[in-house]
Amino acid sequence: MKVARAAMPASFGLFVVTVLTAVLFGYPATANAASVVATINGGGTAIMDPNRSDFGLAGTTSFGIHATLYSDGTAKGHVNCIDQVGSTLPGNIFGEVTSWEGSLDGRITLNVVGKFVGFPGGHPEDVSFSVTIQQFGGAGVGQWTLSIGGFTACFETMRSGQIVMRRS
Repeated sequence: MKVARAAMPASFGLFVVTVLTAVLFGYPATANAASVVATINGGGTAIMDPNRSDFGLAGTTSFGIHATLYSDGTAKGHVNCIDQVGSTLPGNIFGEVTSWEGSLDGRITLNVVGKFVGFPGGHPEDVSFSVTIQQFGGAGVGQWTLSIGGFTACFETMRSGQIVMRRS
């Protein structure tokens, strides 16, 4: 004996697909993802020490750093450093933080992919660089370096503002 099957409306099948898609995209992908270990925030002005860099750069910079560090070595955030007029090489270098290395009890290096724009009238050029926080702190204490291709482009000491790290 054959059992008659009721016809399923097409809209029901579309409903099921829609619900499953929403569940898949709405499900947090953090089940196996890396966890946040720290955040770094900072900004202000700094003085470049020409005696502590490979290029002898000197002058004043304005900068901002924000980075979220993850347990697998990845990172997200942004770095912006503007060498002010009167600096040896005035320009703006900025970009997105992609990874980090170091120790949460010591120096932290942020790896960045971004752009460099030389002043005056420069055009954006692709650049990868790293920012190493040598010492967290405020004016006269906080120190960081910016390196390109393994060379320290500038060694900076905080003049105003601060760089802080908060562990998660």
